[in-house]
Amino acid sequence: MHLLLILAPGQKPLSPDTYDTIVSAELPDQKKHPHLFSMVVKHMMHGPCGEMNPNNICMKNGKCKNHYPKNFEPITRSSKDSYPIYKHRADGNQVKIRGQILDNRWVVPYNPYLLAKYDCHIHVEICSTIKAVKYLYKYIYKGHDKIAFHIVQENQSEIIDEIQQFQSARWISPPEAMWRIYAFSLNDIYPSVIHLQIHLEHQQFVTFNPSDDLNFVLNDPIRSKTMLTEFFLMNKTNEKAKLAKYLYKEFPEHFVWWQQDRMWTERKKGNVIGRIVTAHPAQGERYYLRLLLNNIRGPTSFESLRTINGRKAKTFREAALLYGLLQSNNNLEQCLEEAISYQMPYSLRRLFATILIHCAPNNPKQLWEKFKDYMAEDYAKTTNLSKQEIFKKVLQSINSTLQSMGKDIKDFNICSNNVLSSDNQDTCREIEEEMNIVVSEADYQPISLLSSEQKAAFEKILNRVFSGKQGCFFIDGPGGTGKTFLYKALLAAIRSKNYIALATATSGVATSILPGGRTAHSRFKIPIDVDTYKSCNIGKQTGLPNLLRTAKLIIGMRHPWPRDKTLRH
Repeated sequence: MHLLLILAPGQKPLSPDTYDTIVSAELPDQKKHPHLFSMVVKHMMHGPCGEMNPNNICMKNGKCKNHYPKNFEPITRSSKDSYPIYKHRADGNQVKIRGQILDNRWVVPYNPYLLAKYDCHIHVEICSTIKAVKYLYKYIYKGHDKIAFHIVQENQSEIIDEIQQFQSARWISPPEAMWRIYAFSLNDIYPSVIHLQIHLEHQQFVTFNPSDDLNFVLNDPIRSKTMLTEFFLMNKTNEKAKLAKYLYKEFPEHFVWWQQDRMWTERKKGNVIGRIVTAHPAQGERYYLRLLLNNIRGPTSFESLRTINGRKAKTFREAALLYGLLQSNNNLEQCLEEAISYQMPYSLRRLFATILIHCAPNNPKQLWEKFKDYMAEDYAKTTNLSKQEIFKKVLQSINSTLQSMGKDIKDFNICSNNVLSSDNQDTCREIEEEMNIVVSEADYQPISLLSSEQKAAFEKILNRVFSGKQGCFFIDGPGGTGKTFLYKALLAAIRSKNYIALATATSGVATSILPGGRTAHSRFKIPIDVDTYKSCNIGKQTGLPNLLRTAKLIIGMRHPWPRDKTLRH
């Protein structure tokens, strides 16, 4: 179980001294606390791994993916935007675990009271920084754990149907099952978050039924009312709003929006938070309107937002410039600073690429230096590469997005021209994924067990593939006659030669049967032959060396595609 506890404001651990009262990462004194000492030795010692045990389950690319053993630390200290660095003193305490002598560097963080009381592994971490919370919330709300399973009865002949045999299920623990049976509330958000809509002048959405008279719809003043237009009106007519001069995002804290009547009224109870919906820099004027609403208090109209000291700007961008909101890269930095609090690294890289193309930052390299660590978080967590290699991968990812928009990262002077050079430069993500599919010994097994009919089809298809000739084959037969068995043999034979074979199916269950399977609607661009390669504008995304290693084999299950779609995918 993964449990995230959010404490009351006065109880939140915010300093290293507070961390030490909750979490320990050391061996306790065996004489003073013998029971706790035995629990730590039993449940909270990591490994051994590394040179002591290179085959431990935590080892990845020759290193411990959990970064054990830790360094000796005399005191607990906060790290930048991550978990604290806990105290691991070099006090001489050692213990023998699985044949190896381990010290405080191998202790997993724990809470002494919980460990001593419940006698089981309970890993406790302090996660009070925005970076840690962002990832934890993404994990908590990712949905239920799911499995695909099937039940086999021994010594019983049955008709095999792969689609009916596999079941998709999710695990619900007994407490959750009881909670659902009694129909208790599963989640609650407090305080409520009010999403504030924005739109340009006379560009609000209007809803109506197909049978409504359009003249009546256009002339109906109620339909054209929105949160934003009524916000302007309240700043003109309501005494409280006129005196306080609230920002748009502060307005819901003091006023309530009634959707049915389309009007704001003064709030009498309850606490809420207002958030203006996100506007992308590529949206132009809508983005600058949002920037103004976040900084200008008590506006009474769209025109008032564009008026500065009696001077009326033609556009919201010009108004933002006159207000000083676009000095240097200030607004772009604010955009990225807001995004790093909730967006994942891949989304941040796409946003950064969009800013480069559509917002013309004065100093792209300065923006890169300030936010590159946030854009590299996923690579830093999942690889053991050096910082230079990680940033190189980030730049390659950004460059891929820029190239899809007709630009190149070299146009922005962010890095030297040779920083992106490599043997696998411009290899698209899909090709890398396919080339990394491992062919196990179990995948080879079907080849030696093929029946005479299966073997005839197997050899005919492979002869066509490896001779470089085109071909389209259709395998037909009732359920249980071995079509999937043949597909697995073909995939293993093709991939063992370092070629790419695309295994596609029309349902998620069917794809789970095939190694490296994909659904038929997966967005996948790989050219079939050199002529196709020349006719497609994706040369830099694939690269001719990788193309020449691509076998011309596509397996489709259940419903064959039309020939033109097969070639396109």
